[in-house]
Amino acid sequence: MAVSEMKKLSCIVLKSDADKLIRKLQRLSCIEISAPEDDSLSLWDGSRASLKLGDDLQKVRRAIEFLQIYDQNRYSLFDPPSEASLDDFESGLDRIVLDIADKALALSTRLSSLQSKLAESEVRINALTPWEGVQCALPEQRTAYTVSIGGTLPPNTDILGLINENGSIEAQLDIIRESEKGATAVLLTFHKDRGEEVMRVMASYGFSKATVITDSASGYADGLLEKEKARLISVKKKLKDAKAEATALAKELPGLKALHDVLLTKNARIEAKKKTARTQRTAVICGWVPVESVEAVENILKEKDCAYSFDDPTDEDDVPVKLKNNSYARNFEPIMEMYALPKYRRFDPTFVMSVFYAVIFGLMFADVGYGAVLLCGCIAGLKLLHPKEGLRRMLTMFAFCSVSCMIGGVLFGGYFGDLPQALAKGFGGAENTSSTALLFDMIEEPMSFLVVALAVGAAHLLFGMGIQFYVLAKSGKILDAVFDVGSWFMLFAGIGVYFISSTAGLITGAAGALMLILTQGRHEKNIIMKLGKGIMSLYDIVSYASDLLSYSRVLALGLASAVIASVINLLGTMGGASVGGIIMFVAVFLIGHTINFLVNILGTYVHTSRLQYIEFFGKFFEAGGREFSPLKIDSKYVNLK
Repeated sequence: MAVSEMKKLSCIVLKSDADKLIRKLQRLSCIEISAPEDDSLSLWDGSRASLKLGDDLQKVRRAIEFLQIYDQNRYSLFDPPSEASLDDFESGLDRIVLDIADKALALSTRLSSLQSKLAESEVRINALTPWEGVQCALPEQRTAYTVSIGGTLPPNTDILGLINENGSIEAQLDIIRESEKGATAVLLTFHKDRGEEVMRVMASYGFSKATVITDSASGYADGLLEKEKARLISVKKKLKDAKAEATALAKELPGLKALHDVLLTKNARIEAKKKTARTQRTAVICGWVPVESVEAVENILKEKDCAYSFDDPTDEDDVPVKLKNNSYARNFEPIMEMYALPKYRRFDPTFVMSVFYAVIFGLMFADVGYGAVLLCGCIAGLKLLHPKEGLRRMLTMFAFCSVSCMIGGVLFGGYFGDLPQALAKGFGGAENTSSTALLFDMIEEPMSFLVVALAVGAAHLLFGMGIQFYVLAKSGKILDAVFDVGSWFMLFAGIGVYFISSTAGLITGAAGALMLILTQGRHEKNIIMKLGKGIMSLYDIVSYASDLLSYSRVLALGLASAVIASVINLLGTMGGASVGGIIMFVAVFLIGHTINFLVNILGTYVHTSRLQYIEFFGKFFEAGGREFSPLKIDSKYVNLK
């Protein structure tokens, strides 16, 4: 099992046909365009086109964000994605929809301006209201000998104490509007020669001058209030009309979302074109094509009368990696990709890993009830959510794992923990109940379950070593395969055979140990170093034992979910077969098992992945591959056809 074979495409096409060719290649979604190796060729300068498209894309994004606020359509998580024709947009519809985006942004600016005016008007009305009916200029009014200043005092100010203090400094304080929660509006009158002293006292009480300006020409506060209220009514009407206009324009959201995805697709095409070289009349297009897609690409190249070749990659080439697996294992590729991709032409362990992943997942979460819930959830997600490729593969992967969970539940007696026994005891009055396990109950016989977990772990590790043997042998390193892997196989086989036949086991194990001692230092020149390194290699048996013990986490996770489920069932059936007891059981069952399911499904996913990454991949995996990124139609909101 290896990654897809790649071919290096080199193509020369007339410059007038280059854009059409790249457009067709994009729709195939099977070629990764790369820059030509010839440094003397000049790459196409797409900075201006990129800048223009980036501006359009940003404009459409802002228009979508704005109109979504006023969209009155109700959308469901289960609605299928809408569809749009790429050809329609590339034949002129994009310009029409861009005009709609311009209208939306202009309307957004107008609404923002009106909302600012509305806020300003409300602030001015609030500032003027305390002075309604006061025929006095604000914030201050002067005569030949006196000064009158309007202002506010903080809530809960000691007004009486302030009046008394002002009386001692020859100032008059008139309360215009008194408020328990808000500021109190007051009018302060004093002799102009006493201004500094009066203001010092008032400042100590938190006095603040009025923020509005009124005079006799404006009709004082009453005149300004009348004008401001009329302005407020006008702004509110304009704001209402603008919102209605935005609500009507929101009906164009489907077109804007489609254009957004069309622009994303065009942007991908421009980025690919930047990697092509241009001469006066021709364009040079290079890239990587999987072998299985060569025929489809070749058919398009023939249509454009191109000069092209498909060559095998050299050792110096940075070849992208595309995983190639059957319909079952393909769903486990996201697990592999989260860790790393294998190097090009190296072994792809996805299929082998997928089998062990499902088995170990089923052991860690061995329960028929939880497995059925997971399976139903995955099927519902696949049918109702209309997931894209990545999510679809993850849901399918968990669906396969859920089947393994149910098989594990049948073998070890997990039906929402020990629910059948708990119901028989709590509601049926049974004293002794038999286990529903086909093999054994993991709670009653944890050591037996540990043996199963370690046996699966041993098979997992040995399979990893077998893959290492295969990889070495296939690459022509037969001796390395025999000495570095075969020796350990003999040693482990001897340990296993010892329990059947002690003599045969000792002979086989000793032969394996002797092979390790004599061969593990074979690269050293000094005979003492050869022998010493060989003897020290036997210490690696401790590492293998440590790896094997890591699979005890299968026991830990399996027991954790089973024991917690058992406790939930015990609590739920404590009320007996009464009406209240049944209500209590339903509540405890739903809440308790939901929490147990969510917590343990996450733990199972993490620890199963860990066993693959550390214990399994550590035996043979060669990471470092670069993901194959073909030029393709990109979308976020709609399916582009």
